[in-house]
Amino acid sequence: MADDSEFFRKKPQQSRSRSVVNALFEAADQLLERAGDPKQVSLQGIAQRAGVGIGSLYDYFANREGLLGAFLSRLTEKNFEELEQKVLGTRTLKFDEALPLILDSVLRTYLDKPARTRAVIHAIAMTGWVKPVVAERDRFAGLLAQRLHLEYPRLDFESLKLTSEVLCDAVMGVVQGELWRDTSPERTERVRNELVELARGRIAKLIAGA
Repeated sequence: MADDSEFFRKKPQQSRSRSVVNALFEAADQLLERAGDPKQVSLQGIAQRAGVGIGSLYDYFANREGLLGAFLSRLTEKNFEELEQKVLGTRTLKFDEALPLILDSVLRTYLDKPARTRAVIHAIAMTGWVKPVVAERDRFAGLLAQRLHLEYPRLDFESLKLTSEVLCDAVMGVVQGELWRDTSPERTERVRNELVELARGRIAKLIAGA
């Protein structure tokens, strides 16, 4: 995970200080979901919702961008860990069977709370957190490549990793498009099925060419 020290005025060390920062992150998460735009979320509003004095907030963060940057760092790590557990939980299945389950988890992570995800995307641009987010996405792609390589050891790992990275980018591009469309559960299901077939087709070509 990328170093998030740049976002903190002072990193929490004690249990109480970590609890304060966690409360601020939870409040920021809730307000971002409600507002859908980080520019509409103030430090005063975050502190008030967290039940923390504004002075305590400033002990750890110099400004809104700092707090949001640290929050995004925590969120991207949390998302990775949850998706990692989903991938690891499908090890008893063939990858072809596991793929729809993994994809469902990805889509739920980003589409179940669309206003929050839109706000997070805006916050990523505001804080310059793009490269670390891409690095986390590549880390997840590496996990998928490892999962595939265990099942198909004759395949070149670097080719698997590149394919996984491109497929992850494709999925996230589709997710971003869906976030700003008038969508429905039926459309989401159709999009999911299209993505499954896209991934299966590319992986099948790799296997056939090995």
